[in-house]
Amino acid sequence: MAVGLTRGTVRLAQAAGGAVRDLLFPPRCLLCLDGPASHGESFCSACADNIADERSRLACPTCGSDVAKYEVRLERCATCRGRSMKIAGTARVGPYRLALAHIFRAYKFHDREELGLTLGEWLVDSVRGAAWLDCVEAVVSVPTHWRHRLDRRFHAADVLAAHLAKRLQRPHVPILRRVRAGRHQLGLSHAQRVANVRGAFALESGVELHNARLLLVDDVRTTGATIEECAKVLRRAGAAEVYAAVLLSASHTSAGGRVLGPI
Repeated sequence: MAVGLTRGTVRLAQAAGGAVRDLLFPPRCLLCLDGPASHGESFCSACADNIADERSRLACPTCGSDVAKYEVRLERCATCRGRSMKIAGTARVGPYRLALAHIFRAYKFHDREELGLTLGEWLVDSVRGAAWLDCVEAVVSVPTHWRHRLDRRFHAADVLAAHLAKRLQRPHVPILRRVRAGRHQLGLSHAQRVANVRGAFALESGVELHNARLLLVDDVRTTGATIEECAKVLRRAGAAEVYAAVLLSASHTSAGGRVLGPI
């Protein structure tokens, strides 16, 4: 006698099988790869606490740098106060340190692409908490030179921008291009970084911006030289305001005055 299985029965059986599998082989934490992940979560309780602590660190609403309590005045911190900036505001997931930095490096440099969704959702949460979100009309990613694309399987800024655009229901418009590769930013001073990216970006041909309000996405901000240069191109092309969204903001300088951070 043939026995028919309803969809509900199949789903119930699959759920039961998943529960047994998780009981016998509990999912591992995506960060330490050792401790068991908490029920329904991606990280063990210890790593989840560390991540939550880092994500809660105070940041400047304009440049995204780490700040101390009461340091921000008129939306500016000691890092960006008094500087002419093309970016009107920055949302970030957290600082480039310890747990968050480890997750980011695993994602970008060690092909742990399964971490992309988690990082993308954290960035969505950060942007949704920004006072300027309702102003944003479209999402733009900081581009990389075609030569650099050959070195990696994906470009993090593009992936993050596409995810943000979809979740925020805004168009993702890849209107910037990098016309000059330049040196890697690692180890350069702030002035050297500014010079290194000057003239490195351009608008795609045929693009016109009429008082557009754009969200510019990158993976890590160190001195802000790259983001500011991209924002300058967009503003010169007619954008009324440019905001930024980054996963992490890195330390600015070491004791010797040289910039720390991954990019």
